[in-house]
Amino acid sequence: MLKEPPRPPVWIHQTEQLLKVCAELHGQPRIAVDTESNSLFAYQEKVCLIQISSPTEDYLIDPLEIKNLSPIGDLFQNERQEKIFHASEYDLICLKRDYNFSFSNIFDTMIAARILGHTHVGLDSLLDKYFGITLNKKYQRANWGMRPLPLEMLDYARLDTHYLFALRDALEVELHAKSLLELA
Repeated sequence: MLKEPPRPPVWIHQTEQLLKVCAELHGQPRIAVDTESNSLFAYQEKVCLIQISSPTEDYLIDPLEIKNLSPIGDLFQNERQEKIFHASEYDLICLKRDYNFSFSNIFDTMIAARILGHTHVGLDSLLDKYFGITLNKKYQRANWGMRPLPLEMLDYARLDTHYLFALRDALEVELHAKSLLELA
Protein backbone atom coordinates (compact mmCIF):
# COMPACT_ATOMS: atom_id res chain seq x y z
CA MET A 1 0.00 0.00 0.00
CA LEU A 2 1.39 3.39 -0.96
CA LYS A 3 1.49 6.16 1.59
CA GLU A 4 0.78 9.86 1.34
CA PRO A 5 3.83 11.93 0.38
CA PRO A 6 5.96 12.46 3.51
CA ARG A 7 6.98 16.05 2.69
CA PRO A 8 5.34 18.99 0.99
CA PRO A 9 6.30 19.64 -2.64
CA VAL A 10 9.25 21.94 -3.31
CA TRP A 11 8.21 25.17 -5.08
CA ILE A 12 10.82 26.24 -7.64
CA HIS A 13 10.44 29.82 -8.90
CA GLN A 14 14.01 31.12 -9.16
CA THR A 15 16.75 30.27 -11.65
CA GLU A 16 19.24 29.34 -8.91
CA GLN A 17 16.75 26.84 -7.45
CA LEU A 18 16.10 25.35 -10.87
CA LEU A 19 19.80 24.88 -11.58
CA LYS A 20 20.32 23.12 -8.25
CA VAL A 21 17.29 20.86 -8.68
CA CYS A 22 18.19 19.93 -12.27
CA ALA A 23 21.73 19.04 -11.16
CA GLU A 24 20.22 16.75 -8.49
CA LEU A 25 17.73 15.25 -10.93
CA HIS A 26 20.40 14.65 -13.58
CA GLY A 27 21.83 11.84 -11.43
CA GLN A 28 18.50 10.03 -11.12
CA PRO A 29 17.90 6.98 -13.34
CA ARG A 30 14.31 8.12 -13.85
CA ILE A 31 12.01 11.04 -13.17
CA ALA A 32 8.24 11.50 -13.35
CA VAL A 33 6.88 14.48 -15.30
CA ASP A 34 3.58 16.30 -15.84
CA THR A 35 2.45 19.78 -16.80
CA GLU A 36 -0.50 22.05 -16.16
CA SER A 37 -1.66 24.62 -18.71
CA ASN A 38 -4.24 27.38 -18.87
CA SER A 39 -6.00 26.17 -22.03
CA LEU A 40 -9.51 26.92 -20.77
CA PHE A 41 -8.62 30.44 -19.61
CA ALA A 42 -6.47 31.93 -22.36
CA TYR A 43 -6.80 32.37 -26.10
CA GLN A 44 -3.20 31.24 -26.56
CA GLU A 45 -2.55 28.61 -23.93
CA LYS A 46 0.83 28.07 -22.29
CA VAL A 47 2.45 25.75 -19.81
CA CYS A 48 1.89 27.25 -16.36
CA LEU A 49 3.40 24.56 -14.14
CA ILE A 50 5.88 21.74 -14.62
CA GLN A 51 5.83 18.93 -12.09
CA ILE A 52 8.89 16.71 -11.78
CA SER A 53 9.27 14.02 -9.15
CA SER A 54 12.26 11.96 -8.16
CA PRO A 55 11.82 8.89 -5.96
CA THR A 56 12.28 11.13 -2.90
CA GLU A 57 11.08 14.64 -3.82
CA ASP A 58 8.27 16.35 -5.70
CA TYR A 59 9.17 19.60 -7.45
CA LEU A 60 6.71 22.18 -8.77
CA ILE A 61 8.45 24.46 -11.26
CA ASP A 62 6.95 27.82 -12.13
CA PRO A 63 7.67 28.59 -15.81
CA LEU A 64 5.86 31.92 -15.46
CA GLU A 65 8.62 33.16 -13.11
CA ILE A 66 11.68 31.38 -14.50
CA LYS A 67 12.55 32.62 -17.96
CA ASN A 68 15.31 30.15 -18.90
CA LEU A 69 14.09 26.57 -18.59
CA SER A 70 16.89 25.04 -20.67
CA PRO A 71 18.18 22.95 -17.70
CA ILE A 72 14.87 21.05 -17.81
CA GLY A 73 15.31 20.56 -21.54
CA ASP A 74 18.68 18.97 -20.87
CA LEU A 75 16.97 16.45 -18.57
CA PHE A 76 14.35 15.61 -21.16
CA GLN A 77 17.01 14.89 -23.81
CA ASN A 78 19.06 12.63 -21.54
CA GLU A 79 18.85 9.18 -23.17
CA ARG A 80 20.12 7.41 -20.04
CA GLN A 81 17.33 8.77 -17.85
CA GLU A 82 13.78 7.47 -18.17
CA LYS A 83 11.00 10.05 -18.12
CA ILE A 84 7.71 8.67 -16.80
CA PHE A 85 4.55 10.42 -17.97
CA HIS A 86 0.88 9.59 -17.84
CA ALA A 87 -0.86 10.53 -21.11
CA SER A 88 2.29 12.19 -22.41
CA GLU A 89 1.03 13.35 -25.79
CA TYR A 90 -0.46 16.68 -24.66
CA ASP A 91 2.45 17.42 -22.29
CA LEU A 92 5.00 16.75 -25.02
CA ILE A 93 3.14 18.91 -27.53
CA CYS A 94 2.92 21.82 -25.06
CA LEU A 95 6.54 21.56 -23.90
CA LYS A 96 7.77 21.37 -27.49
CA ARG A 97 5.55 24.31 -28.53
CA ASP A 98 6.46 26.57 -25.60
CA TYR A 99 10.14 25.68 -25.06
CA ASN A 100 11.25 23.67 -28.10
CA PHE A 101 12.19 20.75 -25.85
CA SER A 102 13.13 17.36 -27.30
CA PHE A 103 12.55 14.07 -25.50
CA SER A 104 14.08 10.63 -25.27
CA ASN A 105 13.50 7.51 -23.18
CA ILE A 106 9.82 7.98 -22.28
CA PHE A 107 7.60 5.50 -20.48
CA ASP A 108 3.92 6.45 -20.69
CA THR A 109 1.79 4.70 -18.07
CA MET A 110 -1.43 5.35 -20.01
CA ILE A 111 -0.05 3.70 -23.13
CA ALA A 112 1.19 0.78 -21.02
CA ALA A 113 -2.27 0.38 -19.50
CA ARG A 114 -3.88 0.44 -22.96
CA ILE A 115 -1.46 -2.19 -24.24
CA LEU A 116 -2.44 -4.35 -21.27
CA GLY A 117 -6.09 -4.01 -22.26
CA HIS A 118 -7.32 -1.79 -19.42
CA THR A 119 -10.56 -0.05 -20.30
CA HIS A 120 -10.18 2.73 -17.70
CA VAL A 121 -6.77 4.30 -18.29
CA GLY A 122 -7.07 7.63 -16.46
CA LEU A 123 -4.47 8.17 -13.77
CA ASP A 124 -7.15 8.28 -11.08
CA SER A 125 -8.63 4.96 -12.25
CA LEU A 126 -5.27 3.22 -12.42
CA LEU A 127 -4.10 4.46 -9.01
CA ASP A 128 -7.37 3.30 -7.49
CA LYS A 129 -7.15 -0.11 -9.19
CA TYR A 130 -3.52 -0.81 -8.31
CA PHE A 131 -3.11 0.92 -4.95
CA GLY A 132 -6.53 1.95 -3.64
CA ILE A 133 -5.53 5.61 -3.94
CA THR A 134 -8.32 8.06 -4.71
CA LEU A 135 -7.24 11.23 -6.49
CA ASN A 136 -9.43 14.30 -6.34
CA LYS A 137 -9.45 15.56 -9.93
CA LYS A 138 -11.19 18.81 -8.86
CA TYR A 139 -8.39 20.98 -10.25
CA GLN A 140 -7.90 19.19 -13.56
CA ARG A 141 -9.54 22.10 -15.41
CA ALA A 142 -8.45 24.90 -13.08
CA ASN A 143 -6.78 28.16 -14.10
CA TRP A 144 -3.12 27.24 -13.64
CA GLY A 145 -2.05 30.66 -14.89
CA MET A 146 -3.21 32.45 -11.74
CA ARG A 147 -0.72 33.34 -9.04
CA PRO A 148 -0.37 32.60 -6.24
CA LEU A 149 -1.61 29.04 -6.65
CA PRO A 150 -3.61 27.85 -3.64
CA LEU A 151 -2.02 25.09 -1.55
CA GLU A 152 -4.78 22.66 -2.58
CA MET A 153 -3.84 23.11 -6.23
CA LEU A 154 -0.15 22.59 -5.48
CA ASP A 155 -0.94 19.37 -3.63
CA TYR A 156 -3.15 18.20 -6.51
CA ALA A 157 -0.38 18.95 -9.02
CA ARG A 158 2.29 17.05 -7.12
CA LEU A 159 0.16 13.90 -6.92
CA ASP A 160 0.09 13.70 -10.73
CA THR A 161 3.76 12.69 -10.64
CA HIS A 162 4.35 11.40 -7.11
CA TYR A 163 2.80 7.96 -7.66
CA LEU A 164 3.98 7.43 -11.25
CA PHE A 165 7.06 5.41 -10.17
CA ALA A 166 4.97 2.78 -8.39
CA LEU A 167 2.39 2.68 -11.18
CA ARG A 168 5.08 2.31 -13.84
CA ASP A 169 6.68 -0.56 -11.91
CA ALA A 170 3.35 -2.37 -11.46
CA LEU A 171 2.58 -2.03 -15.15
CA GLU A 172 6.07 -3.21 -16.10
CA VAL A 173 5.56 -6.46 -14.17
CA GLU A 174 2.37 -7.17 -16.15
CA LEU A 175 3.92 -6.10 -19.46
CA HIS A 176 6.90 -8.37 -18.86
CA ALA A 177 4.68 -11.31 -17.91
CA LYS A 178 2.74 -10.90 -21.16
CA SER A 179 5.88 -10.22 -23.27
CA LEU A 180 4.59 -6.72 -24.10
CA LEU A 181 7.28 -4.58 -22.45
CA GLU A 182 9.13 -3.86 -25.70
CA LEU A 183 5.88 -2.68 -27.29
CA ALA A 184 5.22 -0.31 -24.40
